Amino acid sequence: MGKIALFLLLIVNAFYSLANPWFGICVGYMFNILGPQYIWWWHFQGLRAFYLIAIPTILGFLFGAIRGALNFEIIKNKLVLFSVLYFFFVFLSYFTGPYIDVVNKWRFYDPYQVLITMLKVFIFYFIGLVCISEHKKLKYFAFILPIAALYLTYWANMQYFSGRFFIRLSGPRDITGAGMYSDENNFAMLFVTAIPFFFYLGWYFKRWYLRWGAWLVVPFAWHAIFLTASRGGLLGAGLVSLLAGLRSPKKIIGVALIPAFIIAYVWQGGSVIKQRAQTIKTYEEESSARARLEAWEAGLKMLMDNPLTGVGLASFGQAFPFYSDKTPRMAHNTFVQIAAESGIFAGLFYILFMFCCVWGLFKYRNYFLRDSLEYYLCDAVLVSLCGFLACSLFLTLNGFEIQFYLAILANTLIYLAQKSADEKQA
Repeated sequence: MGKIALFLLLIVNAFYSLANPWFGICVGYMFNILGPQYIWWWHFQGLRAFYLIAIPTILGFLFGAIRGALNFEIIKNKLVLFSVLYFFFVFLSYFTGPYIDVVNKWRFYDPYQVLITMLKVFIFYFIGLVCISEHKKLKYFAFILPIAALYLTYWANMQYFSGRFFIRLSGPRDITGAGMYSDENNFAMLFVTAIPFFFYLGWYFKRWYLRWGAWLVVPFAWHAIFLTASRGGLLGAGLVSLLAGLRSPKKIIGVALIPAFIIAYVWQGGSVIKQRAQTIKTYEEESSARARLEAWEAGLKMLMDNPLTGVGLASFGQAFPFYSDKTPRMAHNTFVQIAAESGIFAGLFYILFMFCCVWGLFKYRNYFLRDSLEYYLCDAVLVSLCGFLACSLFLTLNGFEIQFYLAILANTLIYLAQKSADEKQA
């Protein structure tokens, strides 16, 4: 019965998305961030759910473009240009990288499968940039991450209270063991990027029970990060809590956020995360930290040897033995990973892309009415991106789809702010 209901919902969504591709984008990002196929996997067996969402959305986008019903003005800016150039050089590295076809035991990923995944990410990202162009659509789209994170915060804490996890908590998995957040670091990053949304949506909500309900999720999201025992997640949680506190509309509550995080860590942080956190102070002395530094050194050698093309998309592992006598591993640094695999231009345009997002949000927040949803979203997305970028220095997150979700929000907010300013001047 559940599978039948799911199939009918997908069919209804398909027909609606043909006329309203923005809705298909919202459903698609909810699917890609929440990962329901790994939570309620028994309902998804035998269904190609993502394709039932993606194909009608793409067709609806093409029909809308032909009819002239889409606003392409929203993508005429540097943010979009840099992001498209970043994807271009990433895709180019698949065809030009010298280590794409090298097969050894350190080939962590199949480059072709990664190429297909990145193509899907780019298509949804680009369509989202065009379709999420109005206040109403922005409002629906902005609630995707907090809703998905709300459920996964509940799920993570239930694993703790029921005792159904061991040492480090990863995200939901299906019967085969596959999962969108099977890596503990990626699972922690979901909560790091969502915490600013809970905090600032609390300020946006006028009803006290919604406001305090949103704020109450924050300590449970902290606890979910502690359960993953991710050092990068711990640093990210501390940073977004600090930035959210500093940019709080009321400084008293903002200042209280920092000691609240420390108390939560001391009280609820398990022995594993506390033990791993100690190594942050003595980073160069700990074995996994030294391994990261060795990987960064190998990645820089790859870049120096292949500055334009990199070693090839998803080829860091198989190229590693040619540049270091250490045990091959991932870079654990998003910027090093991108530059080593796809070349210096991919790395440069990725940095410029992220800079445009962060600077635009910082610059245009005050163009919106204070206490409006857009005003608080600027801060939520800004703080979330800062947390993501800080964690990117220690984690490999180039395929983390939430960053592109945040970029769509940033682009729409910047566009609406500029449009509002132009209308006032006119």
